[in-house]
Amino acid sequence: MYQQKIGISIGDSYSIPLSEVLAIIKQVGFDAISPDWTSGEILREIAEIAGELGLELQSLHAPFSKVSAMWSRDEGVVAPVKKELFEAIDACERLWIPVMVAHVWIGFDYRFDGAALCYDHFDDLVSYAAAHNVKIAFENTEGLEYLEALMAHFEGNEAVGFCWDSGHEMCYNFSEDLLGRWGDRLLMTHVNDNLGISRFDGRIYWTDDLHLLPYDGIADWDANVARLKKARRLPILNFELNIESKPNRHENDGYAEMPLVQYFTEAYKRACRIAYRYAR
Repeated sequence: MYQQKIGISIGDSYSIPLSEVLAIIKQVGFDAISPDWTSGEILREIAEIAGELGLELQSLHAPFSKVSAMWSRDEGVVAPVKKELFEAIDACERLWIPVMVAHVWIGFDYRFDGAALCYDHFDDLVSYAAAHNVKIAFENTEGLEYLEALMAHFEGNEAVGFCWDSGHEMCYNFSEDLLGRWGDRLLMTHVNDNLGISRFDGRIYWTDDLHLLPYDGIADWDANVARLKKARRLPILNFELNIESKPNRHENDGYAEMPLVQYFTEAYKRACRIAYRYAR
């Protein structure tokens, strides 16, 4: 068996101080954390507390709310988005975080035109990351065509890899086997569960992205683990989970009713079930 570590993604909005949240995460058994990007001192505080507790910093999730602007040829549109992404890379270098996870598109109503794509700003982003010893893991979300274009564009570039979000694959990517396509370039995982696409017409929408604990949705974990074992081996499997429900959804409500120590313990138990089989 391989020695397998388990990590969890964290935000900065909890009912108790971050220091207590991280202490619980360490106490219940997690080995690593992957914080979301935040400006100011919060990220530095997270890094300091993690260091004191012995939690590894596996990745940083880049800001993504305006990432579609990275495809624009209008410098005025892209400049603030690009600046923030570069600041996130700077934070990775400063805090010794080796991987930045980045979305490549946001939005559900679009017309993809591969012939009109502008890669210039992503080229700048990847070059900047490589110069600062940070790798970029592009994540599968909505707008899969944009991810396909970037993964082809950066094929062979050691600074670029893939972040597999198991839940996004089901509710955004129609359960296409993306590990089968880019598993050899896997840098990061966002393991989570959901109920697939809820609309009978097959349209995808963000409220289906539930980020449930594994085994609380409809994912086939036998198949998922088998696919993971064929991909590039990762020393840390990361789990990206939501405590609160999406608007007008209630699947996560039970998590929010749990004390945090109970919730993170349950998350760790589910993660162990997957990590044990992955490591065998």
